[in-house]
Amino acid sequence: MYPTSPIAVGVLGCGLLVMWPAAPAAGQAAADRVALPDPIPMGTTRGERYDRLIIKNAIVVSGRGTPRSNRAMPPEGPVDIVIENGRIVDMIPGDPVNVARYGEDAGEASQGHVLDATGMYVIPGLVDMHVHLRGNDGPLGLRALDYQYRLFMGHGVTTVRDAGTGATLELMTEQRRLSEDHKIVAPRLVLCQRWPLPLRRWDVGNTPAGAREMVRRFHELGADCVKISKSPGHYPDVLYAAIVEARTLGMPVMVDLKVSETDAVTASKAGVASIEHWYGVPDAALPRTQDFPADYNYWDELERFRWAGALWAEANEYPERLSAVLDTLIMNGTAWNPTLVVYEDNRDLARAHTLPWQVAFYHPSVIDAQWPDSSRHGAFHTEWKTSDEVRWKNNFRIWMDWVRKFHERGGLLTVGTDTSPWGGVAIVREMELLQEAGLHPIDIIRAATTNAYQVLGMEEHCGVRVGCVADLAVINGNPIDNLKVMYGLGFGFFGIVPPDEQWRHGGVKWTIKDGLVYDAQALLREVLWYVQQERGRAAAAGS
Repeated sequence: MYPTSPIAVGVLGCGLLVMWPAAPAAGQAAADRVALPDPIPMGTTRGERYDRLIIKNAIVVSGRGTPRSNRAMPPEGPVDIVIENGRIVDMIPGDPVNVARYGEDAGEASQGHVLDATGMYVIPGLVDMHVHLRGNDGPLGLRALDYQYRLFMGHGVTTVRDAGTGATLELMTEQRRLSEDHKIVAPRLVLCQRWPLPLRRWDVGNTPAGAREMVRRFHELGADCVKISKSPGHYPDVLYAAIVEARTLGMPVMVDLKVSETDAVTASKAGVASIEHWYGVPDAALPRTQDFPADYNYWDELERFRWAGALWAEANEYPERLSAVLDTLIMNGTAWNPTLVVYEDNRDLARAHTLPWQVAFYHPSVIDAQWPDSSRHGAFHTEWKTSDEVRWKNNFRIWMDWVRKFHERGGLLTVGTDTSPWGGVAIVREMELLQEAGLHPIDIIRAATTNAYQVLGMEEHCGVRVGCVADLAVINGNPIDNLKVMYGLGFGFFGIVPPDEQWRHGGVKWTIKDGLVYDAQALLREVLWYVQQERGRAAAAGS
């Protein structure tokens, strides 16, 4: 049991609440220094549609670039963006040269509802290409989906690709419809059915004929795409059969290869749309078996992740072979979705337990899930040594180097997190990690937006351009200079500004989906409310 009352309360303007602590062992020191705006009940914030919407004086990062290259376009502005019927219909430059040459068209730029974006940056709506949405009335509580949706949209995420929902496809296809019709506050939902599901039923679809039948069944149930994870889907002949069947039905296939018979080259040649994480890429460069210890067992997750941290170092001994793997992916148009963020704990476990935004955004069950549990996937840190963290730091260094090379050679890179209980926070962190890998923030924004639209076949989502669907994020600051400004409720300024000022800085000011305007920070205040309610519920239940 843990407290749900606030640590301290101070009134500043609209009133500030110093945030409740997390479980005492997780984030307590951070909680003592966090001041946040008052929570508001979930369901308070709605999307607003206007006949004519004008975003004035914005600096635009279009998310676009030269075709068949990864050269992205630089910021430009100030620009007035005019939106009608969910699309961008005009973009009016307001820089001194254009104003002096053509005059200031005050009428065109002022007729409609105006959002003053002076000093702000507008980018396309972000896409998280790898999430696992949790269903209602489970570990994340009675309104889990609403909670997760707000975390995403509060950080400018307008589309998510669910890589195998835990909320059932039947429920999520209805949620997809409601999102498309703007009946709920939610990002656009792209649903990949995971196979095999459930994992223990490997007698289902374990032959090429069975795989084709399973893919057809996924299509009948309403899936947009297929997520293949571990055997039998990683038997090369079974994988190929599933991909061929999916292609006939217009369903892209994403693969989480693990350590399996199929590596990235085999999967790419078979026609997968995207390689998730990084398994399969270094494996394909090894001329031999990885140097596992004699007592290694793949299903022992501690050993599995411990020695996964050595895989890139072994593969890096063969740079020509690794280079050829990347060339194959690029030649076949196979996207790579690294999800660096979900592995970051391995290089600094203590950091994972003390992130300051936990006290605001993490459901109590997410805090609890940080502790080891051999029955839960990913909760393998029953011991984690200095040698493990050093191994993983080296693993990250080499992995990042090859991600950068993939991008520089024209590879199709996207951004995903392999999470949802900390939603949009994770995608911002993933973007920071890609900058650590050596990518320019402009290129990272392209990867997180128009590259993803390309992989998903969303042709009318084409960035910030006249004629494109108006999925946008208006950022209160310059993300090219500092991606941290995208963290909600000012957490990018944690420890830099006084605690009672933090929430006034940065963040996504407005998230725009299909032309509907959402107050992004208000959505995060709803998250605060829900987390507070759930902490109270957990305390009352004695858990």
